[in-house]
Amino acid sequence: MNEEVRATKPNPTVSVIMPCFNDGEYLLEAVDSIKKQTYSPIELVIIDDGSDDEKTVNALNSINYHNLKIIRTDHIRPAGARNRGIKESTGKYILPLDADDIIDASYIERAVEELETDDNLGIVYCHADLFGLQTGKWELPDYDFKYEILDNCIFVSAVFRKEDWVAVGGFCEDFHYGMEDYDFWLSILELGRTVKQFDEVWFHYRIKKSSRTTEFINDYERVQETYSAIFSRHRDFYLTIFDTYCTELRRNLIDQIFQNRSKATRIDELNKIVKLQTSEWCEFCEQHQKVVKRSFSLIEICVRIKHFFKRLFKKDK
Repeated sequence: MNEEVRATKPNPTVSVIMPCFNDGEYLLEAVDSIKKQTYSPIELVIIDDGSDDEKTVNALNSINYHNLKIIRTDHIRPAGARNRGIKESTGKYILPLDADDIIDASYIERAVEELETDDNLGIVYCHADLFGLQTGKWELPDYDFKYEILDNCIFVSAVFRKEDWVAVGGFCEDFHYGMEDYDFWLSILELGRTVKQFDEVWFHYRIKKSSRTTEFINDYERVQETYSAIFSRHRDFYLTIFDTYCTELRRNLIDQIFQNRSKATRIDELNKIVKLQTSEWCEFCEQHQKVVKRSFSLIEICVRIKHFFKRLFKKDK
């Protein structure tokens, strides 16, 4: 395609899919981040999944956006809501965005640029940070195929092709407790698609007091059940990458063994402190008291305490 034809070719539509259930406190902030995008055209599809609080109802009614579609559903959960919204969307590309999260202004534009220049690219995302009750960088591993086949490192707010969503049958709606995004990304990888991750932080993930994610990661039985289901759904894919998968499992097992040994060593050292004899505690406290009376600085006190424990551990070895 020559540059003149490329310049006159209209931009493809991107559909932002936003499930919402009683998120009225945050909804308008999420919508505002879409209004600020440097890219056009963007279709905003909000799926109101049975919201029943007045603040959310009022927020939904107050949204002013030139290309807005609001769909009403009855508690079909995030995966079902995303599928319904994508089904009724018109965009070539899809960006799921939860109603309590936000994105930077250039995210969609940069993602489309990559997708339009690489026909085999299937997933485009960026780095992320946290805001709300917790702040700082979201410490997810950088994208690596070998890591992704073991655990998810791609958040749900990544840009992908609607045709791929059709090809894999959408998000699986059987994962009631989460991880439907991981299952979906594995399905995209099964198509032979590649992944692009930007170095920039353009996605902002809100931390709240409680969420579906925090409830999931603290429930051992649900985690076991969910990962088993994901493996079963992608068994044929894992067989095609059997050698790579087994090698990565072994490497991660060895890493865990050594990490557990290191933790056990630190626990043993703490137990030594707990089991100090009375005479040793008295000696330590007496030395500490002398240090305080001589008006040593806090740093000097810490150094003396450190040396005391070093001598203790050395003696017991």
